[in-house]
Amino acid sequence: METWVVNRDQCVYTSCYCEENIWKLCECWKNNDSNHLNSLYAVFISNAQRIIPIWEQKSASNSEHLAIWDYHVILVDKSSSSTVIYDFDSTLSFPVSATDYVQQAIRDETNIAHRYHRLFRVISAQEYLDTFASDRSHMLKEDKITYMASPPSYPSISNEKSSNNINEFIDMKSKNVPGTVMNLADFCRFLRVRT
Repeated sequence: METWVVNRDQCVYTSCYCEENIWKLCECWKNNDSNHLNSLYAVFISNAQRIIPIWEQKSASNSEHLAIWDYHVILVDKSSSSTVIYDFDSTLSFPVSATDYVQQAIRDETNIAHRYHRLFRVISAQEYLDTFASDRSHMLKEDKITYMASPPSYPSISNEKSSNNINEFIDMKSKNVPGTVMNLADFCRFLRVRT
């Protein structure tokens, strides 16, 4: 069987719904090349303050393309000797080498205030497909009717156990959802990237 190759233009993408974009990418992989799923990991990036800097982001309006997110979600592919990362919201290539992503988008934390340090919840793609759920209520404005960004056109993602657990995935202290929470040094080791 031929290896399925991700074509960005054919991927499901909705701006401001990174967690669903990555879930849909995992689903696509499962439908097209299920053997590859064992090498894929969804990664939630956040911290206790839910204030994280990530560079090279399309939504940023500054020269360094620096965005301050409450959380962000990317996909890691460890199938070959050089790990790659898929980030739909990045100005970098798609996919991009893990080394380039860490150097250009994550960057070293030495000169970043501690409250902005990122944590990484790493979840196997199959576990992510099986356990993630979002009713999109976290994207509602204070009126609880209007969305901060237009939601995807497909139905919200749910599973047998939950209709909404996205905040558990974002909360790096939560033990109610799968994944291993790592600091930047541990995440770089996981990616096989030298810092």
